[in-house]
Amino acid sequence: MSTPVVLTPFKIGKVELKNRIIFPSVCTFFAEDDGSIGELMFEYIRARAAGGAAALTIGGSPHGKPGPGRPAISDDKYMARWQETADMVHSYGAKLFCQLHPAKIQAGRGTEVMAIDDYDLDLIHRLVESYAAGAKRCMDHGVDGVEIHGGHAHEVAQFMSPYYNKRTDEYGGDWKRRVRFSCEIVSAIKEKCGPDFPVIFCISGSEMTEGGRDIYETALMAQEIVKAGADVIHVSCGMPMSDHYSCAPMEVPDCFNVENAHIVKEAVSVPVIAVDKIPTLEQANSVIESGAADLVAMARPLLADPELVNKYMGINKEPPCLCLACDQGCRDDKRYKAIRCTQNPMLGRESTLKFSQADEKLRDKKILIIGAGPGGLEAACDLVRRGLKPVIVDNKPQAGGLMDVATKPPFKTNLNRIADYRTAFLAQNGVEIRLGVQADEAFLRAEKPDIVLMATGSRPIIPRIPGADGENIHIADDVLRGEEVKGERVAVIGAGLVGAETAEYLAALGKKVEMFDMIETVAEDFNKAGRYFLLKYLDDHDVARHMRSKIVRIALPEITVEHDGAEEVFTGFDAAVMAVGRRENSELASVIREKFPGIELHVFGDARKAPSTAIEAIAEAALTVAAL
Repeated sequence: MSTPVVLTPFKIGKVELKNRIIFPSVCTFFAEDDGSIGELMFEYIRARAAGGAAALTIGGSPHGKPGPGRPAISDDKYMARWQETADMVHSYGAKLFCQLHPAKIQAGRGTEVMAIDDYDLDLIHRLVESYAAGAKRCMDHGVDGVEIHGGHAHEVAQFMSPYYNKRTDEYGGDWKRRVRFSCEIVSAIKEKCGPDFPVIFCISGSEMTEGGRDIYETALMAQEIVKAGADVIHVSCGMPMSDHYSCAPMEVPDCFNVENAHIVKEAVSVPVIAVDKIPTLEQANSVIESGAADLVAMARPLLADPELVNKYMGINKEPPCLCLACDQGCRDDKRYKAIRCTQNPMLGRESTLKFSQADEKLRDKKILIIGAGPGGLEAACDLVRRGLKPVIVDNKPQAGGLMDVATKPPFKTNLNRIADYRTAFLAQNGVEIRLGVQADEAFLRAEKPDIVLMATGSRPIIPRIPGADGENIHIADDVLRGEEVKGERVAVIGAGLVGAETAEYLAALGKKVEMFDMIETVAEDFNKAGRYFLLKYLDDHDVARHMRSKIVRIALPEITVEHDGAEEVFTGFDAAVMAVGRRENSELASVIREKFPGIELHVFGDARKAPSTAIEAIAEAALTVAAL
């Protein structure tokens, strides 16, 4: 059997890569406050180097105020740790690249420049020199090459974009003048570092917004950048106005940006990297086999599973843990500054979260997990990693907890990967999930566990609204599990994420849906990219939203609301669906505390605090198990 092309060696200039998979730069906020590489960042990099990727690209700030967003390369004092990092990466047979990723120049440089149109020529020349000096520091400290970040909307990207660049001098106007700054940076690096030090140039193929650059102008710019000395073109996409594509959620098709990489590849004489929502090694292999690109960058897949390449190669025999494209941890700055991952609770905890082998005392204890949702399954997997074999039970006929509900709205099938990975891992390690088991007082007396990990989840809140128990009134969970909603016109009571996704689901069935809630905005806590597509779907399906509206009573076909101090009656509804929130399913925890004081009890996820999310339940489970 021939080796998949994605696993074959490849050269960037004179630097030989062991395969075609690149881990691209991600803004993690794992660096230290002073911009140095500490243990957290170092171990995060180590996990991906050990996992089999050919090259790791780590962002480095050549100028701007140093901080935790990415390590600094703006002064020699930072570079010893870069050398240590390069040596470590090389010990795994991988290469280290630094993405020259600027902080905004107005951040701490004493230069109050707010737009690239205001950069004077002296500042432009100083910035070019800063990029080159940063590249030289990298070269002198073991880094194998650099990447210029010309994608999205940092200063290099803004010079190339007709959306931002309104200059009338030699750095603005037509595309050739707009690409000049980029070409000068490439040329300066080559002059300072020599022709053999690789330079990758990352560019947004399409800026995907009105007034932005299209892929064909990008291809012309790429030709000029190559003439200036770039060894590779890395084709990303988007800008702030189209940021929902730069880290595309589930709603966006896999490999959606590959054709743009192909268009650039047809235009240039150097290798091209494809990126953006290529979640599996099989898909990466197909991209390269098709001729669309020479290399594939996989960011979120290697955040979710650093061992993905080793698993594809058969070095690591565990099942792959595939990215969900949920953006819940890596792109949700409402919740997290330093990034996290739903699938991988180790992310950002590589230096602290350890699953040490259990001692004899712990091995002698019977550990019972109640609940086979995301948290319970994660706890079981982590106990296996500690050399233990827990008993795991659930009263449902299938594992996954609320995933049977969460996966039903449009585009959400990727959420099945949460249970798929963990059940496969447990099966591989001989751990049976006992389904259809009601864990109650009698069950506990029969099982006699020493430790109980409770992940029993939550249940819907039934609001005390007059008429809420009437005919054709449904609960969102039941509807998403397939309960028939009769009639054409449906009111969804609740506009949080569950209500909004229930409205999506019903609209997909052809229902005419209207939403009601007291809150100001729909799904306001949802991450930006996911929310963009959620609202777009609701708009495209004419789902009406009545916000700041308190339900007073339901008497179908009428629904009475209070809005701005006055009552208003909406009529014509055939059914209503309740989606107003959740509460802890924690009654059994109370029983254990009262009647089984000898049991060591740990409660996490929705069972501890509802509403929780899968990312929180999985992280809590991992931390709980590590601390046992």
